[in-house]
Amino acid sequence: MKAAARVLLAVSLVCVGGGLVGCSSDGGVRVRVEAALERLDGAVTRLGEDLDANRLRNAQLIKEYAAKVAAQKPDIRDLTRVLAREATREGTLYTGLTQRLQDVRGLLPAEGAEPQAYAQVADEINSLAAASASDEFDRALADPLNVLADLSDGQLPRVDSVSASASRSANAATDFGPGSQLVGNPNYGHWQSGSGGTSFWVWYGQFALMRDLIGGPRIGYGAWAGGRDYSYYHDYGRRNYTSPSARRQQTQVESTARRKFASEGRTFRSPYARQRQGASSRVARQKFASRSTSGSRFGSGSASRTSSGASSRPASMRGFGSSSRGPRRGK
Repeated sequence: MKAAARVLLAVSLVCVGGGLVGCSSDGGVRVRVEAALERLDGAVTRLGEDLDANRLRNAQLIKEYAAKVAAQKPDIRDLTRVLAREATREGTLYTGLTQRLQDVRGLLPAEGAEPQAYAQVADEINSLAAASASDEFDRALADPLNVLADLSDGQLPRVDSVSASASRSANAATDFGPGSQLVGNPNYGHWQSGSGGTSFWVWYGQFALMRDLIGGPRIGYGAWAGGRDYSYYHDYGRRNYTSPSARRQQTQVESTARRKFASEGRTFRSPYARQRQGASSRVARQKFASRSTSGSRFGSGSASRTSSGASSRPASMRGFGSSSRGPRRGK
């Protein structure tokens, strides 16, 4: 289906599903989008409350692992403190959601715009709705949690993932060192262009400690793209935990690398050409279940509680944009 047709179909579903008329104008579509934004605001707030109450399984483990690694390796105590913050409202994963919620309001078109003008904001609403579901957020916390597991030198097991050695073997992956699960994740850093069109990974301020930990040469995009290992973000969560601007940058960096490789007669392997193996059977079952039950409208129905006590909420708002199927693979 062509992009324009897909947009028109999405908007028409909004109008029909909501019992609205006047689909040729802004009218009912804007009302539905603004109502969705209010529900999304509540979902992000409730996720913060789940973090405050220590209801998320992987958030609990992050705090426990951070304390144990800090005791084991006092010289990286500052880094463990930064990683422990990911289990709180102050973590970059959660603050990234609050910033995107603020930004998406700025995407609203001017009054009187045609319904298809709402496609971008609707798509972002659906991604944020999925990302703010406590179960999905808990799964996304597996990446910083497993950085701590790897830092323990085998003293602490990985969670929601196979072991580091098994994962590298299954994916024929390059060993970029502890912390490489977070490379390429825009919540923790960005790709910076160097000389000759080559891009290198640069950590954001508080995560710059990772640079010294990993050591060795800088991680180049081309080498990482072809040799990356499994991570929850890249193989399942990228659709939900990437802002529109970060996604555009990812596309640009990949396009630049592809052209550079072609000019040098080399074969470029996209980091997303295939899904990496490494997720635990628990995560695989949960992702399958989320795809099977993602027909609920975002914000409809009452919240239930998971076995960990966290809220389990509808992940999407059907009919808005192209991301109405809830959590997705990271393609």
